[in-house]
Amino acid sequence: MKPETMAVSPKQGELAAYITCIDTLPLPTAVVEPGAGRFVHANQAFKQQWVARSVSDLTSLIHSDDLVSVSTLLAERPAETSSETTRSTLIRVPMNDGSIRWAKAFVSPFRLDLAPNATLLMVQLVDFTDDKLMVDDLVARETRWNSALVSSESGVWDHDYRAGRKYYSPIWRWIRGLSPGDPLPASKEAWLNLVHPDDRAFTLHAMERQEAGDPAFQVFEYRERHKDGHWVWIECRGACIDRDENGRAMRVVGTDNDITQRKDAEHRAAKVARRLEMALAISGVGVFEADLTAGEVDWDVRMFEIFGVPKGEKIRLGVTWESFLHPEDRERVLANVIAHDGREGCFWDRYRVTLAGGEERIIKSCSMTFTDVDGHLKLVGANWDVTNDVLLQQELERAKSLAEARNAELEATRDQIEHNALHDYLTGLPNRRYLDLALDQLSKSCSLKNRSLGLLHIDLDGFKQINDGFGHSVGDAVLYHVAGELRQIAGARNFVARAGGDEFVVLVPFAGTTDRLSILADRIITAMSKPYRYGDTLCHFGASIGVAYASGPSINGHQILLDADTALYEAKHSGKGRHAVFDAAVYR
Repeated sequence: MKPETMAVSPKQGELAAYITCIDTLPLPTAVVEPGAGRFVHANQAFKQQWVARSVSDLTSLIHSDDLVSVSTLLAERPAETSSETTRSTLIRVPMNDGSIRWAKAFVSPFRLDLAPNATLLMVQLVDFTDDKLMVDDLVARETRWNSALVSSESGVWDHDYRAGRKYYSPIWRWIRGLSPGDPLPASKEAWLNLVHPDDRAFTLHAMERQEAGDPAFQVFEYRERHKDGHWVWIECRGACIDRDENGRAMRVVGTDNDITQRKDAEHRAAKVARRLEMALAISGVGVFEADLTAGEVDWDVRMFEIFGVPKGEKIRLGVTWESFLHPEDRERVLANVIAHDGREGCFWDRYRVTLAGGEERIIKSCSMTFTDVDGHLKLVGANWDVTNDVLLQQELERAKSLAEARNAELEATRDQIEHNALHDYLTGLPNRRYLDLALDQLSKSCSLKNRSLGLLHIDLDGFKQINDGFGHSVGDAVLYHVAGELRQIAGARNFVARAGGDEFVVLVPFAGTTDRLSILADRIITAMSKPYRYGDTLCHFGASIGVAYASGPSINGHQILLDADTALYEAKHSGKGRHAVFDAAVYR
């Protein structure tokens, strides 16, 4: 590029001085005329970074989809804009290798003192590619995050006090039996009426502590009335993510999960534990009383039976009972008795004893010390043999562990069943049912985010001859091979499914032009045209592809599939081994 003739020519010395200044700027800078942006001069940074081909004006340099916005910036007298105002927009610049780079274009008046009537514009381009890719990546991450929340059945809530907005996701409503059109409580007091009376005070306190950032209340549980009248246990997880200068919570976000089944299981387990405790309490109990001051001990009949001591034998304080303690438990048990010497209240213990015949038993005890009316310090308590109960409890724990293991197996089996229901058994790709779900989800997502949704309907050419000629095992191997190729070509960002038989579908959410759909289709056709060897068999086949896409606020994914099917029919009847793009003007 070199300077062209301007509308009013200044002195050459002044223009040369300005050009020298521009050439020293580190930012890519060019001087252009209004309108199409014909180049007058561009510095070396501008040429190296942005001029990938021979062009004479700025509009020839940028992507065609950005012409309107750039033409507005290049207008000689833009409406409602001061002549001294710098204007900007985000544009795309195609490169020679087919890639697209993003740039922020800044346009400002360029005036020469000795040529005040010469209308020129100074254009500076700042590379914005990395920032744009980062934003696109964030959008993709958000999509994955939303999908994860939906699949985990977590209801999302967002209280933005600064903006005066509250958001509750569809899952949040579903947990409470609410449909999208059902009204929410009009006030905090109205909502509290839905909280279980026993939980209201605690829930209010927990919410306050959660907003204050108390880690102990990041997660709390309470009961709320379901729309149909029963109580639902809610596990509320939340945190404050924005505070004002005074530390007051301005935005709190979190998730709610329905844990009713888990709480029911806990209550059943607690009920079993209480029954077991009662069974232990009413079992045969031996009672003793020791006068620690006088050094005397009195056992009842059951105590003699528990420890296998002949009835009537003298029980000696500090000798008889202690002689039965298991060596591994002796020090701990005696230390527990000493620790409670003279202290009011009961203390419990469980320990092993070894009887005279060598049999080992397990004893549970409840004891307490008190001072009698005669001033003697006494120790009174109850012992009972819980050996069978402990063994039963251990058996119950083993049964519980076994039940948990079986539940885990059932959960894994359920996950496998769900996976099998949504995936093709042969190729491992999503099946037609999963495709229908993905069409609905991606249609809504692309509509909300102002993106386009493209669809490639692929049908294998010559597959029937392979299946009939070489057998189903070879045909299955070809389908498995095709699935792997499609996964690799389409990439992780796009959705690949087996629609049935030898038909496959690729869903492509995108922004910008539709050229990428044709490029992707050609790549698939090229890959499918390569022979595939299975053992000693060399399989030749190809692919025909129908391409369709849609954009706008109300994308209908199933209509796109119908349009792509129409285009596929055209590709098949035009010679196969090619793709056809649906044209609404022709087919509708």
